[in-house]
Amino acid sequence: MNEMPVTPSEEQPKKSNTGLIIGIVVVVLLCCCCAFVAGGWFFGDQIVQSLNF
Repeated sequence: MNEMPVTPSEEQPKKSNTGLIIGIVVVVLLCCCCAFVAGGWFFGDQIVQSLNF
């Protein structure tokens, strides 16, 4: 039963969250693009008429 105590120097390094952050940013941008396209699809005729084109 000679177990060595874990010291702070033996801790594993922190994982990088870069991939997670990039994934979240991409999902948010895709949602914004989809909302913009959907808004144009549903309200496009009204927008064009209000601009007198």
